[in-house]
Amino acid sequence: MPNDSDRTAAYGTWPSPITAEMVASAGVTIGHVTLDGDTVYWREQRPTEDGRGVIVRRDGDAPADLVPDDFDVRTLVHEYGGGDFAVQDGVVFFARFDDQRVYRQPVDGEPEPITPEPETERGLRYADFEVTPAGDRLYCVREDHDAMEGDGSGEPSVADEPVTALVSLAADGSEQPHPVASGHDFYAAPRLSPEGDRLAWLTWDHPRMPWDGTELHVADVAPDGTLANERVVMGGPEESVCQPAWRSDGVLHAVSDRTGWWNLYRREDGDWIPYREEAAEYGSPVWQFGLSTYAFLDDGRVAAAVTRDGGRNLELVSPDGTRQDSDLPYAVFGAGHPRVRSDGESIYAVVGDPVRSSRLVRWTPGEDGAPDVLRHVSDVDLDEAYLSIPEHLTVPTRDGAETHVYVYSPQNPDVDPPADDRPPLLVNAHGGPTAATQPTFDLGVQFFTSRGFAVADVNYRGSTGYGRAYREALYGNWGVTDVEDCIDVANRLADDGTVDGDRVAVKGGSAGGYVVLSALAFHDDLSAGTSYYGVADLERLAELTHKFESRYMDQLIGPYPEAAETYEARSPVHHAEDVDAPVLLLQGEDDPVVPLSQAEAMAGTLAENDVPHDLVVFEGEQHGFRKADSRRRAAEVELAFYGEVFGFEPADDLPAVDLSSGSGE
Repeated sequence: MPNDSDRTAAYGTWPSPITAEMVASAGVTIGHVTLDGDTVYWREQRPTEDGRGVIVRRDGDAPADLVPDDFDVRTLVHEYGGGDFAVQDGVVFFARFDDQRVYRQPVDGEPEPITPEPETERGLRYADFEVTPAGDRLYCVREDHDAMEGDGSGEPSVADEPVTALVSLAADGSEQPHPVASGHDFYAAPRLSPEGDRLAWLTWDHPRMPWDGTELHVADVAPDGTLANERVVMGGPEESVCQPAWRSDGVLHAVSDRTGWWNLYRREDGDWIPYREEAAEYGSPVWQFGLSTYAFLDDGRVAAAVTRDGGRNLELVSPDGTRQDSDLPYAVFGAGHPRVRSDGESIYAVVGDPVRSSRLVRWTPGEDGAPDVLRHVSDVDLDEAYLSIPEHLTVPTRDGAETHVYVYSPQNPDVDPPADDRPPLLVNAHGGPTAATQPTFDLGVQFFTSRGFAVADVNYRGSTGYGRAYREALYGNWGVTDVEDCIDVANRLADDGTVDGDRVAVKGGSAGGYVVLSALAFHDDLSAGTSYYGVADLERLAELTHKFESRYMDQLIGPYPEAAETYEARSPVHHAEDVDAPVLLLQGEDDPVVPLSQAEAMAGTLAENDVPHDLVVFEGEQHGFRKADSRRRAAEVELAFYGEVFGFEPADDLPAVDLSSGSGE
């Protein structure tokens, strides 16, 4: 029998069954979900196939791929996509990543394009498809990049940014797409009434984002597909409306934050009637198309994924406001970007919790037994003893407010930590910043906790799930309040003895990467930072970023160039001389959201100021790593970086990190 001392190992050195290969390859991401009669369809992104998007259908015991092996289903509208396909009577319509054209494919046939070739590469992009009840026409959002290039005649282009419109096209490709609604900067969520005689959709305009202020439009649909009698029925500059949907009896529903919280409403006799007005979120920020946090049951109830105190659960809500918990054995519904669907009797949703991987399930209220699992996103079989279950904490901030965090403790049944030591801490700042972290099964987190790290997953002010006021607390303060909240969480955990305050690293992607670089440039509380495709130069971001986010910073910082001094003052790239902690930069080569030039500029200024750093560039990756090899390599390099910085030897065989040259080797 081994001596107890044989089990003792320093934090960070613990051997773990959760490998970088498992983190990279074990799971797919389930995206858009929809129903066609008794058949459920979904899109999954597969890291082991270089991040390819595949439409999968299931009408029996086993799922089956629909599209050919050389097709990648993914729209680039708004760059973040979503709403990549629709199905009607066994015919699927989808956007192909390679050319962004719309394809039509019968279940038993081959895909054929039904939209024209663009003049420029991926110049015409389509998303958020809605098929008429007769199946002869589609409505969708089109983002026209060709409009910026002119017609080849030498005449100037007609637009200085892509032109977005709501378009209609024939389902067989015999009629080319033509706008039926235009003039606004953004369109989303075209939704036909059950009879197909009315169409609802959303619009918003610069500088607002969809969580700031949107308008819900309704118009009558003529026999030829054109629209008439367009009117705005909900929303405005200070009201965020999302997810319009029609009940089977033709009653229009939508989610609105008119009370300060995204609640669910139905339109009756020209008035909007709330199901419940409460401090809970029935909506979600529209980063992607095709989101759905609620669906209708035939008995009149609504199945809704509702967020309270940062955690999302499925509830059944009656028209009179009566609420019933589903009591299902899952802690999170609609993990990530929520998709809840119903055929009137059963509910389909992506669910998960901290110790079980996400899965697509079908559940019928009132029936005994566990839900039917239609698709596991991971085939990893792990002993739950290795998995850390987070604790949700509300932490006071330095300015007298509050922030929220999920804290994961080190967890490994094979190891005892030294009695006189405390674990290193990884503070995770989510992207967005208008987004949120939830306590879902995340092998990327468990990869570190099973090796002896604590992880603090922070929902800093600006995050969603806590009401509009909390979301807007970051306005004007990006790079200040979010950074301070992350540091305040770290200091709280260090002060109460939970972690080692001398070994604290901050990590994050995109806007979370900006938190990383800002925390190191403007504060000296943290020991290291890992930035995944993070923002370093706010002015360059304002000048180069894509249309969807081109005015995002008007709210977060101020209008550009009027607020140029603030942009420069808050850009870490201009303050590298104040960074005195090692930095790891991980960046996709082809990132259109936060270009490679941002990471290169930051690495250059760090080198000029002799700051230990490394820049690792991932070939063929965009904003968010989709390939298994990239994800594996990133996990390994990050762990090696912390071993180098904190002075311990990980149990894994890892690549070297060169903190003197930034070579990425």
